[in-house]
Amino acid sequence: MITIACAEGGSTIYSLKKAIEDLGEKCNILLLSSDNLLVDTDFNIETDLIHSRCGIGDYLDRLTLFSWQVLKNLESEGHYFINPLETIYNSSDKFKTTKILSKNGLKTPKTALIRDYADAKHFLDTKNMNYPVILKNSFSKCGMKVQKASSDDELKKLSKNSIWESKLIQEYVDFKNGDTYKDMRILVIDGEVVGGYRRVSNNFITNLYVGGQIEPLNVSSELEEIALKCSECMNGYIMGIDILPKDGEYYVVEVNTAPGTKGFRSLGIDVDKRIAECLIKYKKS
Repeated sequence: MITIACAEGGSTIYSLKKAIEDLGEKCNILLLSSDNLLVDTDFNIETDLIHSRCGIGDYLDRLTLFSWQVLKNLESEGHYFINPLETIYNSSDKFKTTKILSKNGLKTPKTALIRDYADAKHFLDTKNMNYPVILKNSFSKCGMKVQKASSDDELKKLSKNSIWESKLIQEYVDFKNGDTYKDMRILVIDGEVVGGYRRVSNNFITNLYVGGQIEPLNVSSELEEIALKCSECMNGYIMGIDILPKDGEYYVVEVNTAPGTKGFRSLGIDVDKRIAECLIKYKKS
């Protein structure tokens, strides 16, 4: 039995469940937003492997920390996770993600964890940076709570209460291509790049969740090497790698342990089956 833990249902959840069952394996969905769910000190489930599609993040606020507590409780019961919970945490925390990637030689935007406006200004002065800059919550999801500051006044407003929101300030990488913004999502499953696409938007936030569109991407050997190195240093079995191109260089801005599969399905890439095969491969017998 494989269990998919998620905050709510969605096309990826049910497509993945079907792919697992089509390969002859039983699959159950642990829906953490269910009104019937009771997590007491005796809470446990019967399963051979848990694939979590949630973690820590500003998404469905009532589940932000609750979901993580449920997962950690199940870990204490001896359950096996793909991706590992340490990988999920490191990927959820965008500051730690950037730290790990940069220490492993991957190009990332200059980033700092800030408490307030004074910290933000100190960062700009220390790094000799100009506006605009990006501010985001370290545990934000789906492109939510990502903002751009283009002046001291905007920075002062957006950096308010930073210490209480785990806020980051980050170098703005201008990846605009003509009249649109185009970044890249590359999917790595079990040490292999299985596909990628460009996310296209008229806004610097390109997430499909907030209206970005997709177009095919020919994953070059350089991009493949970057994506595989990201997955390796994050100890990820199933990972979406988000990359910004600028002036012939590639900046890794995020890694995702629960990448959606809808975009790949629209391009005819059956990543649900590939993920299902990975989960079945690693489940406990």
